[in-house]
Amino acid sequence: MIRGKGHPRPWVILWAVCLAMLSLQPAAAQGIFPPPNQPVDDRGRDRDRDRPERVAEDVAVYQGFRAEYVVSGPIAQAGAAEAALERGGAVLVSFRDLEPFDRRVMIFDLRRLDLDGARRRLARAAPDFIADFNHLYRHAQGTPRVYAATLVGDPRQGCRVPQGRRIGLIDGGLLADHPALAGADIIARSALAPRQTPGDPAHGTAVAALIVGEDADGFLNGFAAGARLYAIDAFAQEHSGIAADVDRIGTALTWMALNDVRLINMSFAGPQNEVLADLLEQAEAQGAIMIAAAGNTGQNRALLPASSDAVVAVTAVDAAMRRYPSATRGSHIEFAAPGVDVYVATDGGAGYASGTSYAAPILTALASRVGPQSVGQLRSILRGRALDLGNPGRDAQYGWGLVRDIGC
Repeated sequence: MIRGKGHPRPWVILWAVCLAMLSLQPAAAQGIFPPPNQPVDDRGRDRDRDRPERVAEDVAVYQGFRAEYVVSGPIAQAGAAEAALERGGAVLVSFRDLEPFDRRVMIFDLRRLDLDGARRRLARAAPDFIADFNHLYRHAQGTPRVYAATLVGDPRQGCRVPQGRRIGLIDGGLLADHPALAGADIIARSALAPRQTPGDPAHGTAVAALIVGEDADGFLNGFAAGARLYAIDAFAQEHSGIAADVDRIGTALTWMALNDVRLINMSFAGPQNEVLADLLEQAEAQGAIMIAAAGNTGQNRALLPASSDAVVAVTAVDAAMRRYPSATRGSHIEFAAPGVDVYVATDGGAGYASGTSYAAPILTALASRVGPQSVGQLRSILRGRALDLGNPGRDAQYGWGLVRDIGC
């Protein structure tokens, strides 16, 4: 290696990069709630020292978690939980109260206390509290014909739902001036902190248009055109790419609950996480009807949020009703929708895209037409309209099959 005079040595550059990565702060809501509360004595600024290395196989699926831990439980037990962890050497970085779910979500740097030790301390001092990595969740998007509407029995996507019907979208940002969204009824917010960098809005724009898009030519009409879309950006630039963390997803679910948005689309997937699983259950208990993309690992694997019993899991099929080869499989898969070479809105106008990310919003939009009162009722309705694919009955590749002929 040739080193020029006056240039920093490689080890200096590597050390600087490491420090920058470790100094990342947790997400905060912007324009919705106050940012996460910071400890008054500013503990946590020196988080680059004495940090335990954490290696987990489930994290490797989506390559990345920040070196932080998320702890959650009933607000009344929060003081006991915080004290127990601090006695073990953990440092509180921030916290946020999600009041509709009666949960305080706290971000900790565990320092010399590992995750198992933290869980043991919580079991003794605050038994209803749980702890896990502050995992990152990524768009369930694959790599790139107009057939989707015909496949589900809705030629040219001509159906409009009652005006004002509410649908939630937890995703990235939107291109509000895109022709397919300019005439749609959209209320948009961000769950990002002021210093966080938003991700590319292409994914969120495509998903939003599949739900509420307005297109004079009809090709980019959403399957629930006329609905009011509550869209919240939970995806930021992380050191490992664009992702949402548990904190921002929880914030997004809380915003939906506060605005009485029950039907929610989540086109992202990631590893198992006890705190996120609990928040999904709390949201369902409050009446949320959540639909999520299965993910695109190509493996038989249960990824959140789709694997939660509180969530309807959607896989993708092509125009010949064959499963998308990269779609994640598993016993939790419930239904299939078009998701291969789907014509979607893009930052260049329109194009083709593939992934379970695009199957989920089509199913969400179809679900909005029947106005379900619970996730159980929705499952019953969709199962009655599903075209069985693959092995007879429910299977790990297609679930109950392709949902179609929902009506208008």
